[in-house]
Amino acid sequence: MLRAVRRHSSATEELQIIAPSKLAIENVSKSFQSASGIVLALDRVSLNVAEAEFVCLVGASGCGKTTMLNIIAGLEKPDSGTVLADGKPVTGPGRERLVMFQEPALFPWLDVFGNVLFGLNEAACLAGARSGT
Repeated sequence: MLRAVRRHSSATEELQIIAPSKLAIENVSKSFQSASGIVLALDRVSLNVAEAEFVCLVGASGCGKTTMLNIIAGLEKPDSGTVLADGKPVTGPGRERLVMFQEPALFPWLDVFGNVLFGLNEAACLAGARSGT
């Protein structure tokens, strides 16, 4: 006689199967000193973004959207909290993250892709110049 044995997985085993967030923001706060006092731009913000998930930050001017993006990019450090990209702490700018600024600070005759490639081509040229090739 054959009997089917059903194995129950533990909660720990199930949690190990779940893929980590592509981006994990945990209790991030950031404030700035202004002429009129301290401005709290972000107050204990938490967010998880999964692989291939599309997220938009929407809010009024001055609500902290750009501050959050700068922290994610590693251009600013939070006053408190953590940011993980692919499970690793964001401690500064990195090649795995990219920021395209909304201001027309680059070349207006190029599209977004052209502006990105321009910077990458310049970096390659500088690396080649340094190595003597």
